[in-house]
Amino acid sequence: MSPSVVPPDYYALAAKAIAARDSCIPAEYRLPKSAHSLSLDVHELNETSDILTDEDREIINLSALQLRDAIVSTRYSAEDATKAYIKSASIAQQATNCLVEMFAGEALERARWLDQEFQRTGRVVGSLHGVPISIKDHISVKDHDSPSGFLSLVDKMVCEEDAHLVKILREAGAVFYVKTTNPQSLMQLETRCYLGITYNPYNIGLTSGGSSGGEGALISMKGSCLGVGTDIGGSIRTPAANCGIYGFKPSVGRIPYGGANTPMGPVGYDGILCTHGPMARSVDDLELYMRTLLAGEPWLVDPSLSPRPWSPMVQTEKKLRIGILRSDGVVTPVAPIRRAMEAVIGKLQETGNFEMVDFEPFNSARAWGILSALYWPDGGEVLEAHLRRVSEPMDPLTDWIISWSGRKPMSGKLQRELVAARDTFRRELAAHWQKIGIDVLLCPVGPSPAPPHGTSKYWNYTSYWNLANYPAAVLPTGLTVDPVLDTELKCSGRNADEDYIYANYDAVQSQGAPLSLQVVGYAFDDEMVIAALKQMDLVLNGPKGFLAR
Repeated sequence: MSPSVVPPDYYALAAKAIAARDSCIPAEYRLPKSAHSLSLDVHELNETSDILTDEDREIINLSALQLRDAIVSTRYSAEDATKAYIKSASIAQQATNCLVEMFAGEALERARWLDQEFQRTGRVVGSLHGVPISIKDHISVKDHDSPSGFLSLVDKMVCEEDAHLVKILREAGAVFYVKTTNPQSLMQLETRCYLGITYNPYNIGLTSGGSSGGEGALISMKGSCLGVGTDIGGSIRTPAANCGIYGFKPSVGRIPYGGANTPMGPVGYDGILCTHGPMARSVDDLELYMRTLLAGEPWLVDPSLSPRPWSPMVQTEKKLRIGILRSDGVVTPVAPIRRAMEAVIGKLQETGNFEMVDFEPFNSARAWGILSALYWPDGGEVLEAHLRRVSEPMDPLTDWIISWSGRKPMSGKLQRELVAARDTFRRELAAHWQKIGIDVLLCPVGPSPAPPHGTSKYWNYTSYWNLANYPAAVLPTGLTVDPVLDTELKCSGRNADEDYIYANYDAVQSQGAPLSLQVVGYAFDDEMVIAALKQMDLVLNGPKGFLAR
């Protein structure tokens, strides 16, 4: 159905879903519209709202690790922490439209139980004792709906049990309190569905990213200290970069994926696989998440996982050898991304602790050709069936990504050919990486900062590493788009993709957008990525990282 033709029943059903979601926000935490309606930048709204007490603000400015330690020391209770984040998430929702559901009563009951257990036994439940954690909508949480961005699935996807990773996090003492927005189809680098658009807290005229855009916006506004996203083409890294936070896409096969609802194609297809991953305001919290999940030995339940506990890198005097990729060879990044790259390279070089070498781009266009075909083995049939049930219009970005499939199911022969091409690409990239001999790669997350809504159509700086199955993380630089420094001349690019990116970038429109870079490691070298991220973050942002800003 054409996006411009929206039947009345769609409007009614969407309005009902929005009203149900809005009713979850406690009345006492609702903002007057004047609190944020005149500002493009809302990311510090929680610092000025009188909904939060001074103690609440102290809590939401802690990392997850610091908050856990503060609860263990009895400085705060789990209930204190949960109340603070319920308030803060309520404000974030009203400013950015980042939530699908809030379950405050259930969360507070869980927090009180954790406090009682701690008082009774003198021991914490686990490494996340009392820490409120947000979670992307399409991940199963017991007794909660998981419509995954489709209006036709609202109230039809109530989960009978927790996803595998949710079980592990609960056993470690986590408190779940909100589910966050993802886009129609899950296959967008923006977040727009029947609930509307999720906005970027730094500039609501720009996208928060996707598909974990609700997490990106919520964490950026201190409505969560640690959240769970998913990534099959950049869905953790793009919103993390757009919203100025940290995010990590692990290697597929390190952490469990079972229990994520992906109503888009045949179960059992493994041409390209998705992975969960953490999003946070601290590098340490990324590692806390990975260490906690792998301490749960998920491979004993899911034998497809590598039976490798988290093994932090031991720091040595050997310099970290970093490959530098300034462009993927298809689209040269716009001015602010180039500025951020050079600024970070310069700061790292000043320390004398890093060795840097150029990393030549390797077959970027070929990688997208393989990956974009692998995404839709059914040609989008399942997705279109979900839309037809309620006459939901197909979002233009959904339409764009499906178009790469040719809109028809793959034959078994084509699937085998594409998987063979994927595996050949992985072997050749591995040889390219090993020839250069680097520990990690530093590169852009995308060719531009957060773009205007509806324009995110170049995935290859992130999706490339999904095809490779290399772990990758987002490094906030602390820089933002400057309308004077980052003016870009409108000129003809080398190809249609480059023309498109430059036509949609405007330094004034993008003012204030965070600038972030990507740190990539070799396949299954997840610990190296986090270790390198820590070293670089210390140079750029100081001992407290993002929290110091």
